[in-house]
Amino acid sequence: MKYVLDASAIISGFVDNGYTVPEVIQEVKDYSSEFTMESLIASGKLHVEEPSEKAVGEVECAVGKTNDTLSDTDVRVVALALDLDGCVVSGDYGIQNVCEVLDIPYESAGVKGIEEIFQWEFVCVGCERKYGHALKECPFCGNRVVRRRRRIQKKANMTGCRKGEKS
Repeated sequence: MKYVLDASAIISGFVDNGYTVPEVIQEVKDYSSEFTMESLIASGKLHVEEPSEKAVGEVECAVGKTNDTLSDTDVRVVALALDLDGCVVSGDYGIQNVCEVLDIPYESAGVKGIEEIFQWEFVCVGCERKYGHALKECPFCGNRVVRRRRRIQKKANMTGCRKGEKS
C-alpha cells in the first residue's frame, strides 16, 4: 500500500515508505519534524510527487459537493492518493470526509477518524433559507448565515466526481 501523507501525518511520526506533495514539505515548520522529513527524503522513504491535474479536478469536484473547507495543499494530497491508488494518512476530518466520498482509503493520524460522511450547508438562523456557499448575512431577512453539517449517503448524493461516474 502506498501511503500519501499530509503535514499532520509527518508531524505525528507516521511514515512508512510514504508519498507527499511539495506543499506539505513547506508546511512542516517544527525542527524535529523537519529534520525527520528531510532524513526520510534523503533515505528514499518519503517521495515527493505532483498529482495530475485530472485528479486535482476530481477532488475539487468532491469538495464542491461536500462544501468541506480544504486548502490547496489538502486537495493535492488527496489527488496524489487518487493517482497512486494510495491511502491518505491525515488527522484532518475534512480530508477524511472527501476521501470517504471518493472511495479513497485513509488512516487517521493523531486523532480518531471520522465515523460518518457529512455535507456542509449554509443556513440562515432567521428564515432558515439554505445557500450553497458561505454568506455573512441572509439577503432576504438580514440574519446571520451559519455553516451546519448534514449527514449524507455517499452513493446517493456524491456521485459524478470519480473517473467514469455520471452526475
